Amino acid sequence: MRLFVITVFGAAVLGLTAHGFAQTQTKRPATPVKGAPAPPQTSPSKEAPEEEQVPAAAPGALFPAVVARVNGKAILGRDLEQRIQAQLAPIGNPKWNNLREEYRQELVSQSLGALIGTELVYQKAQAGGIKASEPEIQAELAKLTKNFGGDAEMNAALANRGLDRAGLTRELEKSLTVAKFIQETIARKIVITPAELSQYYEQHKEEFRHPDLVRTSHILILVKEGATQEQETMAKQRAEAILARVKKGEDFSKLARENSMDPASATQGGDVGLVPKGQLAREYEEVAFSLPAGGISDVVRTQFGFHIIKVTEKKKEGLATLDEARTELTEFLKGQKTDQDVAKLVDELRTQAKINVYLTGPATTSSPRP
Repeated sequence: MRLFVITVFGAAVLGLTAHGFAQTQTKRPATPVKGAPAPPQTSPSKEAPEEEQVPAAAPGALFPAVVARVNGKAILGRDLEQRIQAQLAPIGNPKWNNLREEYRQELVSQSLGALIGTELVYQKAQAGGIKASEPEIQAELAKLTKNFGGDAEMNAALANRGLDRAGLTRELEKSLTVAKFIQETIARKIVITPAELSQYYEQHKEEFRHPDLVRTSHILILVKEGATQEQETMAKQRAEAILARVKKGEDFSKLARENSMDPASATQGGDVGLVPKGQLAREYEEVAFSLPAGGISDVVRTQFGFHIIKVTEKKKEGLATLDEARTELTEFLKGQKTDQDVAKLVDELRTQAKINVYLTGPATTSSPRP
């Protein structure tokens, strides 16, 4: 990915629907845990702590209820399967038995390693007294509910996953705690010097060459798939009412934070960043590239719903200067260093932990599920 085009895209604009929440619920600093390799298998001790409640594996599940334990804490087969399915989604959700055995093994090893790595860091955070606060958890839960379109829709999706609201809250608490721990103990201590920025820029100049770019903010009124004509009309009327307020001079960013149903951009005042052609919904893109900087669109319908688009910046094709790329490059290099430090931490924690892995053979013996 070219560094100068790194940005935060609106989830709805790029097609990240509510059903992808398992991939987005963890904030950025927790991502490095995902790459942790799976630990070697040790002699299993299958007796669970009496107080631990382990849900039974669903009929047709790929894995048993518990696939590993980290210092006695269970790693669920359900979570392993969900992580694998998230990786298969971008390639069309192929059936498990249609995958090469080597690829299946790789998916299981990497995904189980990620879950174990996350559990190790979570336990480290708990031991250090770092935890997500109740307001932080509830704020994230509110974002997810909005992303799904409401409580009923989210409850249905959770049920399909074998979860309920309490289970989701526990998952959020863990992921937010891990994110907070990494931010407070690792990420915030990382400093990128001007010399590092200059060296990277000079050695990777082609990464900063970009096509025509447009930066937009938007307000999205979501229209759920299968919506009735009445729901469609109501959504459009709501968008038109907000557009009227924009035209009267109300602050666009404030209106986006208060009304936009795209949680990925709403908290940023609707900003979806600088993007080239080909990365936004076609109808959205056509309007965005046709408007001048400062221009505001009429209501635009895409597959996601009704948008009000404001163009905030346009850049012609060319090579970004170091000053122009400084912010994005700094965050990129910080992310690299964070990844490296988290990987070292996970390796260290693994040597100190008691890890039992119960998957002893090829991950193809259970009944497959698409």
